[in-house]
Amino acid sequence: MALVLLFSLPFINQAFHWDDRDYIEFTQVQARDITQVHLTDYSYRGHFIRGLRNPHAPLLTTYLSLLLRSGAQVSEPLFHAAYLVFPLIAALSMYALSRRFTRHPLIATLLLVSSPGFLVMSHNLMDNLPGLSLSLASAALFIWGVDKNSWKLLLCSGIMMALAVMTAYQSLAIVPVLMAYALLNRNFKQKTYLPFIIPLAVYGLWRMYIKGLYGHAPAVSYKAGLHFDWQIRSMIVFIGGTIVFPLSFLVLFLRSRLDIMIAFLAFPPLITWAAIYYLGRGEIDSFQAFQLAILIAAGFMVIYRMFVAGVSGLMGWPQNRKGWADPVFLLVWFLGVILVQMVFMIPYVAVRHLLLLFPPVILLFIREAEALWPMRPRLRGAFVYITLGLTMLMGLSAAYADYRMAGTYREVAGQMKEKYGDSPNKVWSLGEFDFRYYMGQEGFEYLGVNSVAKSGDIVISSYVCSTGIVAPLPEGYYRVLSREEPSSGYPVRSMNPWAAAGFYGNLMGPLPFSISDAKLDEIDVNQLCWETTGEASGEEQQADD
Repeated sequence: MALVLLFSLPFINQAFHWDDRDYIEFTQVQARDITQVHLTDYSYRGHFIRGLRNPHAPLLTTYLSLLLRSGAQVSEPLFHAAYLVFPLIAALSMYALSRRFTRHPLIATLLLVSSPGFLVMSHNLMDNLPGLSLSLASAALFIWGVDKNSWKLLLCSGIMMALAVMTAYQSLAIVPVLMAYALLNRNFKQKTYLPFIIPLAVYGLWRMYIKGLYGHAPAVSYKAGLHFDWQIRSMIVFIGGTIVFPLSFLVLFLRSRLDIMIAFLAFPPLITWAAIYYLGRGEIDSFQAFQLAILIAAGFMVIYRMFVAGVSGLMGWPQNRKGWADPVFLLVWFLGVILVQMVFMIPYVAVRHLLLLFPPVILLFIREAEALWPMRPRLRGAFVYITLGLTMLMGLSAAYADYRMAGTYREVAGQMKEKYGDSPNKVWSLGEFDFRYYMGQEGFEYLGVNSVAKSGDIVISSYVCSTGIVAPLPEGYYRVLSREEPSSGYPVRSMNPWAAAGFYGNLMGPLPFSISDAKLDEIDVNQLCWETTGEASGEEQQADD
């Protein structure tokens, strides 16, 4: 818990980042009316929507809205401090789970809380880490409840599952995973399965409530075209690069001759499928291809060893070998989350959507490390502690890079206020996410499809926060007055098309984060230019334009 605070408190004033703005908007709505889960007359991502429903589960915004209802104002330190409860819950829950599955629960827990994916998401407001935290708590309570035959722990697990599902819909994946644990341990008692009624009933009632209110139940999928090869490739890379230091996966999982032979056969086509594919398309440079090759090799070895351990455990089932079910359960957990990611939720891959994979991968890593070099315990201990240190270094590097990226838009908005705050022409902002939030805080209105702009107006746009998300400016009807290229001397990038980094979505790049000194964004100051002609009045012509 001390380490969680040590890794979080220095980032307490981090600027709101990426989808944080969505949660703030809905939090403010619920602060006025806690039952309202939509925004009225809202321009969003190039569309005007009369009633934009909250696409996320409501519990996190309800929790944050209580701060505003008590009289507080939206602020980075306040919201991040309120969010701290979730990484703390995750740490305690991971420790409880690790006590059950490993002999070194503290090391396993420290690996989780210092992993790049966990650390970066600990400093945001999105619901993925709270969903992971409550899912881990429900898993720990359920597993200990089954093992100790405690109906109290099982009841608490059911309540925690319901909270997890109402915090992040992806947490539904934990329900069949825990059912599998009970089946694998041959626990067929009625009280073992009663806890699952709670989350399923709560989620079902919520869907009925929303359908009665709006005519449609909450969506559990983005309903976009799925590209399975693209998803699988990115998932392998992200798994290899955001959980444990990637080279440690290779050291630990390449021990036997069979492992080395499998790697020798698998690595060339994998690297061709990923690194050389992107390099040939000109989407990455040679150094980024090298990073990608290491990560996809590490990710493949994680998946390979997960299957090997699970199948080996399953082979012990007929003899009822002690502990045979544990590696099978970890494999079921791993595959269950991947299935939810690929089929039921979203058509692109982001590290935050894979957080539920982190616990089984780390538990497998520790279990395998405990069997490493049995005759050389000091060397084994050195390997584990070096891995922990390198994972912490990698996690803090990614978190700091993301911190700098988030702060860019807060700084840019302040600079634009100084330059254009007193402009005689109307000044608009074009872009979503944190750029839109901080430009709005400085008084710049968002240029939506229903906005009425005039010739001579100024539009400040962000390349990263607008490309492919909002409608671009009409070609031939604007000129670029100036371009700012924010930069950072810290050579790591988390979400950057020039560095091929796509931590929040592989739409931006195939790497979860990248070693690069690329510019952070392109901020253009544009001026609209056209002449009104014809018989229509000025107001009518502006509306047509």
